[in-house]
Amino acid sequence: MRKLIPGKEQVVVRGIRPEEQLWGAYQFPRPYNLGDRLVVSVDVCEDNIQSYGSPKRWFESRDRGESWQEVDPAVAIQCGLRLANGDLLYFPMVSGTILEGYRVTPQNLLTPGYDFSRRAEEKTLPIPDGMTCWLDGTLIRAFRVERLPESLSKAEWLAFRVPAGETKPVEEHVALDWPCLTRVVHEHEGVLTLKSLFPRGNPRLGPDGAIWVTAFSGEGHINPETGLYSPYYSAELFRSDDDGHTFRLHSHMEYEADGKRYPYRSGGFSDSDIEFMPDGSMVWFLRTAWYCSTGEEVAPMYFARSTDSGRTWSKPEKFADTGILPRLCKLDCGVTLLCYARPGIFVQATEDESGTRWSEPLVVMTPGDRSALANRRVTPPTFHDWDGCCCNPEMIPLDRNSALIFYSDFYFPDRDGVKRKTVVCRKITVEA
Repeated sequence: MRKLIPGKEQVVVRGIRPEEQLWGAYQFPRPYNLGDRLVVSVDVCEDNIQSYGSPKRWFESRDRGESWQEVDPAVAIQCGLRLANGDLLYFPMVSGTILEGYRVTPQNLLTPGYDFSRRAEEKTLPIPDGMTCWLDGTLIRAFRVERLPESLSKAEWLAFRVPAGETKPVEEHVALDWPCLTRVVHEHEGVLTLKSLFPRGNPRLGPDGAIWVTAFSGEGHINPETGLYSPYYSAELFRSDDDGHTFRLHSHMEYEADGKRYPYRSGGFSDSDIEFMPDGSMVWFLRTAWYCSTGEEVAPMYFARSTDSGRTWSKPEKFADTGILPRLCKLDCGVTLLCYARPGIFVQATEDESGTRWSEPLVVMTPGDRSALANRRVTPPTFHDWDGCCCNPEMIPLDRNSALIFYSDFYFPDRDGVKRKTVVCRKITVEA
């Protein structure tokens, strides 16, 4: 039985009081190991599709996470994936595009003879392939990419590449082979925003030398297997065998809202992560919780496995009662760690070479009511008062048998005892 030993929490940065701004600022840490130092980015803007690519604060540690100092955001370009040819490839987050001056085709023009194969003219959005909405009143229209005006129909990711032996990054537009690629446009308070495209997972090199990375569809998509619209997210796995110049959809994981195997009240399969197991198989963990769609913060995390290099996958099975932003971290000792959250934060370790047996969860943060820790206690507490945490953890290897987990605690006291949204890291060590 694996034993997981947590270390002491180390402060990366203290931010604002949670009552100043609950969601967005001082959250979503993204760590990287640059060899001679560790770096981590921290979001400091409101969380919405228009701010994904907004500037972040960056911090570095040269003592294995014991202390942190702020550094120039230009360090981001050094956080790419080192490829076999020596290039460094980095995918930045990209903000959504506000569609100023665009006309929405009225839905009452949807007649039996409406031509869904025709590309729309510039500054015009056609009748959507499907629509859904969020609890805050946001209306979300989904379009096959080839139906949008030419200026909105590019199937690509933005990347920065530092060629081997050089130091200056080159901007690159990475071509995507994504069957039934669907773009979504959010309409909120009269503003139309085209959601951006970028990989949501952490890219990694597979045993085959290819680059693998996860993504997920927009809020509603066309199922490539049926050609029909689904209002749910779907998880996607991409692979590149040309050093990241192009990516092809390798696996598609559709959420089946059939009321049998999966709970109907779900956002679908969204945030996900994969890892390669020592026995040659692959594991895939998938989030389903999405409050804006269902009004429920807690939903199960699912697990699937492939034994043919990701060509086919087992039927996803429930792995845990919750699981926001599952992240996998392979250590040199052969153990793979998994972190997930909300409410609470948990870490588990593989017990075998196939990823089919996992240790009991290490509770990094309690899933119980934490609202009593707030500067101003709210009665009754909302879910986020209860939770008091960003619950979007990330992990990176530290050494042969340990990793660092990063997360944001909204109730971490400063030197005067005032609770602030604080990004912390914590060492997790594996003992056999």
